[in-house]
Amino acid sequence: MRDGPPGGSSILQRLARLEEYESTWRASNIPIREQSSGGDPESGGLFVTLDRDQHRLDIRRPASFFSGIPEKAWTVDLSELPEHGGPDMRRVRSYGYAVDIAQDLLVLMVLEDDGPDLEEYPQCYVLSLSGNGATHPLAARRQLIYDESCLDWSSVEADIEIVGDLVGCTVLGSDVCMSVHNWKTGAMLWCDSEEGTEIIENHARCHILDPTHVLKISEYDLAVYRMAAKGGSTPGRLVCNLGMPAFADAFEVFHCGSYIQRPPQTPDCSPDFECDDGVTVLAVKYEICHESRPWQDRAILVAVIPITTILAQTPGALPPSRSRPRQRFWSEWGAHGARLVLIPFNETTCSADICAFGSRVAISLSFPFSRQPGVVDVAVLDVREGVKHARDGSDAKREGTASSRLLVLDRFTEDDTPFFARSVEAKMPYRMVRTRQMNWAVAQTRVRDLSNSFRSNVSDVA
Repeated sequence: MRDGPPGGSSILQRLARLEEYESTWRASNIPIREQSSGGDPESGGLFVTLDRDQHRLDIRRPASFFSGIPEKAWTVDLSELPEHGGPDMRRVRSYGYAVDIAQDLLVLMVLEDDGPDLEEYPQCYVLSLSGNGATHPLAARRQLIYDESCLDWSSVEADIEIVGDLVGCTVLGSDVCMSVHNWKTGAMLWCDSEEGTEIIENHARCHILDPTHVLKISEYDLAVYRMAAKGGSTPGRLVCNLGMPAFADAFEVFHCGSYIQRPPQTPDCSPDFECDDGVTVLAVKYEICHESRPWQDRAILVAVIPITTILAQTPGALPPSRSRPRQRFWSEWGAHGARLVLIPFNETTCSADICAFGSRVAISLSFPFSRQPGVVDVAVLDVREGVKHARDGSDAKREGTASSRLLVLDRFTEDDTPFFARSVEAKMPYRMVRTRQMNWAVAQTRVRDLSNSFRSNVSDVA
C-alpha cells in the first residue's frame, strides 16, 4: 500500500481509516455497496458500457469506503469516430475495448459488418478518451497492426489489457491470437497463436507481467516469455515453464479461465491511500473432471499467484548458473509463493464466478441443483506477503471444514482430496472473509462491486 499524495486528511484521520479497514477483516464484515447499473466490471476497477447506437462510452468509478476516493462518472462521445478515420460503431459486428483514465487512453478493437472478407484480423485503434474519437496524441500510429492477419472469424471475443505503455490482446476466432504492442510507438513486442477449437475451450491467454515479460496460459501450462526490446513479429524468448500441481491418473482439465486487474491511478483526486500494484495477483481457474466419470468426480481449482512470484523465476532474478529456461515444478516455485483453493463437488453443477483486483480475489459459488439452489457462497481472499490471517491463526487448514465447499489448505494430502497425484503445498500468506447470499443474480453483482470497492483501500497495517 502506498500513502496518498500530500494534502487532504491529517495523519490521525488516515490512521483512523486504516484501523477501520483492518477491523472489517478481523470482524469478517466487509461492507458491500450494490451498484444500480451494469457495465463491464473488469476494466481496471471501472464499470464501462459502450452504447453503439448512441456512439457513447459510459464510464463509472464506484466510491471507495475507506480511502476517500469519490464516485465519478464520465461520458465519452464517439460520434466523430468516422470523421477521424475510425469505424461507424452502428455497423460493427463485434468489439472489445479497454480504458486507462490516468492516460486518457481508449483501446478499441472492432470487426465491421461490411468487411470484404470474414478471414481478417479485427482493427485495433489507439484513441484519446477526451478527443471524441481522435488518435491519442502520444501514439505514433492510429492502429496497432497484427502481422498474421488471415483468421477465420464468426465474431470477435477480445481480452485487452493496458499496462503503462503496453497493450496486451488476446483475440478469439477459430484460432487464438495473442500479442503485446507498445501503444505509443506502435511496435509489436511479442506475438503467438494457438490453433483449433479444443485449445480455445481450454483457454489460451496472454497477460503482461512487467515492461519486459509476458505470461502465456495454454491449457494447464504457464509459460513466461521475454519480449523483444525493439519490436518485431516474434514469440520472444521463452524464459521458463511453470508447472502446476500434477493431477492423479484419469483426472484432467476441461476448462480454464484467468483473471487479473491492476489498481488504477486516480489523478483527478487526492486519496488518503493508493493501492500498490506491486502486490497484484493472477487468478487461474481450472475445471477438473474424471475421464470416465465426468459428471461425478469433479472440482474447481483456483490458483492465486502473485505476479512477483512469477517474476522471481525469470533469469534476472536467478543466479547466472540457473539462467537457462527450464521446466520448474510446483514444489520449486509455487509451494511457498501461491495459494490454492479447491472446490470439490459430485453429481451436481457448480458455477464459480471469479473477480480479481490487486491482491484480492472474490469467488462466488452457486450450486443450482442442490437443496438450496438460491444460495451463493462468497469468499474474498487477500493473498500477499506480510498479510496476517484475519482470524489471527496460522493453521489455514481450518478453512477446509467438513461442512465447507471450499478448501484452502497449507498442504493437500490424499486424505483431503483424490484429485492430486501427490501431496501439494501452497503456503503463501493470506486472509479470507466468507459470506452467504440468497439470490444468485444479486450476489453475483455484489461480488463484482465488492472487489471494485477495494481498489483504493489499504491492504495491511504497516
